[in-house]
Amino acid sequence: MTLTPRTNLIIYMKSSKNERQLRKYGHIAYFNRKDKWLSLYIDTEKVDEVLEQLSRLKYVLNVEISPYQTLETNYESL
Repeated sequence: MTLTPRTNLIIYMKSSKNERQLRKYGHIAYFNRKDKWLSLYIDTEKVDEVLEQLSRLKYVLNVEISPYQTLETNYESL
């Protein structure tokens, strides 16, 4: 079994009605109906093309790549 590297995208939408249409791009991990944003996991190798496709959609306001991968994970106890 091989694990494929995945990237988390945070997508802000105009309306929460269009959440189901975004399922074809990846796996929806979390959806906030009140604030109209969702967390979508996609394969890392497809990030560029999916970002381009999502930015063309009428109901998408903004797409951000989650900063989790750039955070430092080395912790030291004092």
